[in-house]
Amino acid sequence: MTTMLGPLRRALRIAADAPAVTCGDVELTYDQTWERCRRLVGGLRELGLAAGDRVAVVGPNCHRYLELYQAVPGTGMVLVPLNQRHTEAELRYAIDDAGASLLFAGRDVGSLGESVKHVIDLGDGYERLIAGSEPADLPDDMDENTLAGLFYTGGTTGAAKGVMLTHRNLVANALHYQVFAAFRPETCWLIVAPLFHAAGSVAVLATVWHAGRHVVLPVFDPAAALDLIERHGVTDTLVVP
Repeated sequence: MTTMLGPLRRALRIAADAPAVTCGDVELTYDQTWERCRRLVGGLRELGLAAGDRVAVVGPNCHRYLELYQAVPGTGMVLVPLNQRHTEAELRYAIDDAGASLLFAGRDVGSLGESVKHVIDLGDGYERLIAGSEPADLPDDMDENTLAGLFYTGGTTGAAKGVMLTHRNLVANALHYQVFAAFRPETCWLIVAPLFHAAGSVAVLATVWHAGRHVVLPVFDPAAALDLIERHGVTDTLVVP
């Protein structure tokens, strides 16, 4: 079985110039996405992060979030997606519990900077990070049982629980999804649900595996969703009733 970077590596081989993601005015090919992921990892390593370190992210859906979702686990670090609707206290609990070293923030995080070594804005700060970093080599021999992410779920009483998912867990889920859903190069998947939740990220690897295209909606809005579906020829999506 492959790891979280396996689908992106395949897409790069078979369709490097194909559109990978559309987010607002930003359109990126798979070749461009791969280069940005390499620079992202280079920037994280320059900040002193290494395999096993926790990288948290809180903010709306965007193309940068998709890069984090693939590149952070892909280099052996652990992604910690946080619910942007949570209060500062709830976010602090998850950050402290995960032991996050860095926080990418697309919203005001108050004093959460005291809980991590680095806070980077998910917009301009992210772009400065990758623009000023050398592309890193990404490992192609990672063990599939390596921890890929800590996903905090509020589906139980009390504090949110950090669910530990390995590369094998997430890749297996993507394989299962492809058993019943017709992913193909023509797939154009609209990301509507928040990426911090399984409903938002459920089709990321499967879509990339076939070199399909993602269209990203930062926050759900019915009119905006319908407009993107018509404008980009969206073929598939997942929403929560």
